[in-house]
Amino acid sequence: MLNYAAEQKLFLVTRPSVQNHLLLERLNQEIKIPVVVLNVKKPMMFYASEKSIFIYDTDAASSKSNKVWPKLLAESQSSIRICLLNCSRALSVYEKSIWHRFDTILPEDSTPGSLVNAIKSMMQNKHENNANAYLQIAPEQTYGDKKSGNLTVREYEILHELCKGESNARIAQSFFISENTVRTHLYNIFKKISVNNRIQAVNWVNNQLVNYINLPTTQ
Repeated sequence: MLNYAAEQKLFLVTRPSVQNHLLLERLNQEIKIPVVVLNVKKPMMFYASEKSIFIYDTDAASSKSNKVWPKLLAESQSSIRICLLNCSRALSVYEKSIWHRFDTILPEDSTPGSLVNAIKSMMQNKHENNANAYLQIAPEQTYGDKKSGNLTVREYEILHELCKGESNARIAQSFFISENTVRTHLYNIFKKISVNNRIQAVNWVNNQLVNYINLPTTQ
């Protein structure tokens, strides 16, 4: 475990690049707390004091990274403020399920100034962008009186398409699978979350995602 002094820090989790080096220089100039850069492809335990800020570059992350980093944060004993950076669009059902809590998200066309402002807002304990967005999808969550089972990544992806109103044919086309495979996935999803049809499945998602996520306006 990396052992840093017990002071508020800003953790920037991204990949090494010239652009991110320039971003780091700006953060060091404008943010009044130490900035620590962590390689998104090399997840590790790290020490974070109370009210430290965690910036996670979703554009630089892999599917493996997306599994490990949220788990490391969940195991942290500190009240870490979380910002998801470079989100290509509103988070999918699966993405919302792995990030159980975050304070704000910034889309991929956000400027460095937008990030600086978001960080300063979090430092001041303000919640101007998606305040305390606690996301409730987890194996322990319930629908009715029954517990929902663990959904796979593909099942979350198909559930996300289902919520968009896509037909089985369109879903099959999107994932290059057969309609029969889609039907099998839907059967397994319905069974795991204890619903009987597509409408109930959409209602289940709406019940679990109690905070609707809106991307903040870029500056």
